[in-house]
Amino acid sequence: MMSQCRKFFVVAAVLVLIGCMTSVSASYRRPTKITTECCKSVSRAKIPYEITAYKWQNALDPCVEAIIFYTNKGNICTNPEARWVKEKIKGLKEIH
Repeated sequence: MMSQCRKFFVVAAVLVLIGCMTSVSASYRRPTKITTECCKSVSRAKIPYEITAYKWQNALDPCVEAIIFYTNKGNICTNPEARWVKEKIKGLKEIH
């Protein structure tokens, strides 16, 4: 009798363990697709829209070094070496 009781507890313990492992793995979600949104090219042309802020983007492939200007028409990637860009960022709020 003792041996059947022991088998029952072993089987019950294994089932509880499997249930715990299943519930833990079900709550873990790994990313299936990682996307990178960044400037992959820049413009030297002046922006004709109202600029509200800017952000510096470092070059990290596939992204290029850029100043991203936030405007009322969307974000625009510009060349940080352009003379007008250096002047424009002096009076703007930088977004981190």
